[in-house]
Amino acid sequence: MPRTLASVSLLAGLLTGCAQWQPAPTETCATLFRQLPVATQAYQDAQYHRLPGFVGLRSDRVLAALGPSADNPAQRRLWLQRLAARDAEASRIEIAQLASTQRRDWSSPARQDRLDACRAEQVERLSADPRAFARAVEAAQVPDNYRDWARILGLYPLFKPIFRQGIAAWQQAAAQATAPEDGAHWLSYQPIAPAAQPLPLMMHENGLGLPQADAQQLDALFARHAPWLKIAQASRSDRIGSPRYHPDGSRAFNPLQARLYQHSSWTQLKGRWHLQLIYQFWFSQRPKPNALDLYGGELDGLLWRVTLDRQGKALLYDSIHPCGCWHSFYLPADSPLRLRQHADQEARLSQRLDFNGDTAATLWLSAGEHRLHWVDARRSRYPTLLYQRSPLDQMRQLPHPQGQRSLYGKDGLVAGSERLERWLLWPSGVVSPGAMRQWGTHATAFIGRAHFDDPHLLERYFQ
Repeated sequence: MPRTLASVSLLAGLLTGCAQWQPAPTETCATLFRQLPVATQAYQDAQYHRLPGFVGLRSDRVLAALGPSADNPAQRRLWLQRLAARDAEASRIEIAQLASTQRRDWSSPARQDRLDACRAEQVERLSADPRAFARAVEAAQVPDNYRDWARILGLYPLFKPIFRQGIAAWQQAAAQATAPEDGAHWLSYQPIAPAAQPLPLMMHENGLGLPQADAQQLDALFARHAPWLKIAQASRSDRIGSPRYHPDGSRAFNPLQARLYQHSSWTQLKGRWHLQLIYQFWFSQRPKPNALDLYGGELDGLLWRVTLDRQGKALLYDSIHPCGCWHSFYLPADSPLRLRQHADQEARLSQRLDFNGDTAATLWLSAGEHRLHWVDARRSRYPTLLYQRSPLDQMRQLPHPQGQRSLYGKDGLVAGSERLERWLLWPSGVVSPGAMRQWGTHATAFIGRAHFDDPHLLERYFQ
């Protein structure tokens, strides 16, 4: 159909009250996937990596690690289907943030069906072409979240000893922490529902070797390992809550809606894949005691991750702040893992806990700076507040007066959460050190390079 005729047909549809897009018979997949990134450019989702040269596919670090081992047609197809699903998920989130007219056009069933069909065509084409598939595997490798130019201009080799000294001082202080005494000045939170009785766990491996739990099993695992919280109180900023948007479109925070946001992923240890549970909670801010404080600013929080064995018990816990900072490891008493350190990478704090991996942890956080001070399995002797568990993906699609908005910008950072420390730590190459950021963009090392979602990260530290 000539382009002029297509335009007339679309205008006629609008005038008759039909605002849904109808695909032109000659409109190609290449045209659609060229137009879509242009339309959604201002709202690009940073959680997944677009494959350059392969439209309709997006990757993450787990999929990037799996690609090279997909060595038969069934595995190649399954791997590509995962990449196509990532693209469909991110595209829907981006489209939901468009202005109403564009949003109606791109979210219409006809256009979504056409995009899905184009993704399916891409999957089938690459599945049948080993050479093209190999190029897709290479394109799926996720770029790191470091800026080489900053390390060059900032004379990074000269700053490494300074970074190492600061990290060592923090770890030494953390290692000397003692068990806090419970009292009324600690605000307690627990899950809104009691920990579910463990189901007979029958996790199976999919065709790519990833352990799978069905929706009911996964929810039971999240309930089983959901942490209890003890937070020292100094101000209202020491209550967990939920980021949201005001009716005028500005960002807000609801401290009366206590939530832990959850997400799942995988890691590899000794060549075997393990399911991981990620819990994240938010505070409205880290208060600044003075105007020159380096670490204070809008929003704060903690990510708590549980790496499971095949029976659903915890092998390992680790945590970071949403900036990617302060990465620490915690080993259950019955974990067979042992920490190993290498001189060429950033040292990590590891502590052996006094409870086994079938027990949910209690996290003790300091007031103000929200530092993870202590981990044990004690439950509060005082009344507790309840929190709900919600998908972390809600942060990518918050209600907004103009439809939906992601909490994160196209660079994966939360606008307005910048810290003054970025002016001192930029030679590390980390983008805006101290700022809150999206899953998949957490650089966790100032010495060397490390990412929280890297499935090979734990193998670097544990044996």
